[in-house]
Amino acid sequence: MEKICTRTGKPFHGVLRKILQTRELSLIVLLAMIVIALMSSTSTFATSGNIRVLLQGMSVDMMIAIPMAISLIAGNIDFSVGSNLCLSSAIVGLALNGGLPAPVAVLIGLLSGATFGFLNGVIINKLGVTPLVATLGTWMAYRGIALVIIGGQTLSNFGESFTIIGRATWFGIPSTIVYMFAIIAVGIFIIKYTSFFHNAYLIGSNKLSARLAGINIEKFVYISYMITGAVAAFAGIVLAARLGSSSQNAGTQLEFRNVVGLLVGGISMDGGEGKLIGAVLGVTLMQLINNAIVLLYLNASYTQVITGGILILAVAVDQLSKRRKVAAK
Repeated sequence: MEKICTRTGKPFHGVLRKILQTRELSLIVLLAMIVIALMSSTSTFATSGNIRVLLQGMSVDMMIAIPMAISLIAGNIDFSVGSNLCLSSAIVGLALNGGLPAPVAVLIGLLSGATFGFLNGVIINKLGVTPLVATLGTWMAYRGIALVIIGGQTLSNFGESFTIIGRATWFGIPSTIVYMFAIIAVGIFIIKYTSFFHNAYLIGSNKLSARLAGINIEKFVYISYMITGAVAAFAGIVLAARLGSSSQNAGTQLEFRNVVGLLVGGISMDGGEGKLIGAVLGVTLMQLINNAIVLLYLNASYTQVITGGILILAVAVDQLSKRRKVAAK
């Protein structure tokens, strides 16, 4: 009997060890546990209405998280995305209120977002400022400019030709959810199958080796930040179209939620590690926690407490993992 128990126990422990050691599998198990707990404790979680709200709510964060993850894998963090979203959507709102056609206003917004991302690249490449400090600076600057041009008001009256961008449904699926899954698919494809974006791993692991291998790191910084900026602007446009308005509060704390989600998903702060599927799971976890707080009628302030705790835990786990790898060598 002891032999039988030992033999049957080994595969179980092996599977359990693999789950605990693989970040993505661990997150899937954790998400499943939270979903089961919410289904047991509330009758509204599993409803189609709540699932729709959950997916639409996470769509903006998730769209931006994908290019953010690629940049972070290369060692380049971006804290300006929420402010970029706010400022770009404000520019679009002003353009629409000024009488410009919706396609022109959207194009201006996308170009604005890409330009703000390019400015991040200039500060990093030309001025030698670290990505963390550079994007924290532009986070404050872009948000400040948005506050000035909006003037404490909410821009609205955009017209159906614009709002349909965020309110349309395709085969019964809201357009915002379709955009989200499209960007996830594109992100996974380009980092896996295009050499330019796959180089993010080498750049993040060792910039000197990447440079010696002929990789143009400065070019990668410009392009990755421009794409992140453009996607942030697109997310802001979609949000403004869905809500029918642009406000100075758009994108508030989005960057912090996403950074926490990416770290939880296995994207290292130091670069060179992580998978986009892990980033997707991490951002989903953050949104699921927010949804749980609403459904359980908890104080909304707990969101910040939980987010801060998860951030500390994620960074601690990341650092412990690095120390173990160094010790193993």
